[in-house]
Amino acid sequence: MNNEEIYEIPEISDTRLLDIDTDAEWDKLSSQLGFRRKTKILRLDVLVKIAAAVLIVVGIGALVNNSFNSSDISTYTAQNTPVETVVENSTQISLNCNSSVTCNAKQKGVFSVDLKGEAYFDVEKNPERKFEINTHDITVVVHGTSFNICEDKAATTVTVTSGVVEVISKIDGKSVTITKDELLTYDANKGFDVKTVDNFNNIAWKLKEFKFCDTPLAEIMEQLSKAYGFSYSFDNPESKELRISGSFCNQKLESIISILNQTLDETDIVSNAEGVYTVKNR
Repeated sequence: MNNEEIYEIPEISDTRLLDIDTDAEWDKLSSQLGFRRKTKILRLDVLVKIAAAVLIVVGIGALVNNSFNSSDISTYTAQNTPVETVVENSTQISLNCNSSVTCNAKQKGVFSVDLKGEAYFDVEKNPERKFEINTHDITVVVHGTSFNICEDKAATTVTVTSGVVEVISKIDGKSVTITKDELLTYDANKGFDVKTVDNFNNIAWKLKEFKFCDTPLAEIMEQLSKAYGFSYSFDNPESKELRISGSFCNQKLESIISILNQTLDETDIVSNAEGVYTVKNR
């Protein structure tokens, strides 16, 4: 074979291979054997192992990086029953049925929440970080207070039970500040409307406290269904206008329905096996 002999490179571990100066070792070996280096060949299986190791390291790094980033964003969802959670320095969020929030702590100095549906917030005061809630049409900025936000396609309402909040329109940038016992309604076409409220039936789903004063039965059933999660109907449309006064505090739905039936003269509120209530004449 042209007076040339073939020499096999001894088997070594992959770890040792990474620490060896292959150029220097080859030169040393070739000088001892008396022939000049022409081509240096690195075994294919070693290259494959090294490439795989590099890919694994890169993959782990990407995974760690994504895990770190995702930890700054959390989503909470309530379906058939309300859900409560604690975020950002003891701030409590109560989600009503069919609602969700996505919390984002990535921006320095701001804790941002995107709300879909309805939620009650009890925000822990933190002078070093602003707390803001975004719906499809407004941004609510707070620094420590408790309030309820309910958004739908028609309008968004904000009810403050303690402290002060600033509500900013996403349409024109105008803002309004409201405080305890005030209810704000925002309509994209009509703008802001603020009024004082002496009861919080609109957030009774959270507080389970109702106060009715000469209130139509249709409105009472709407508030109860929102708080206790049931469907209802009226057999007689005239029954919707029956007026009732009274208050309930942390009572079971069955108890409230029983009291209403005792109050009404010629009307009963009954439920079927599926839990659907019907208001009908006796």
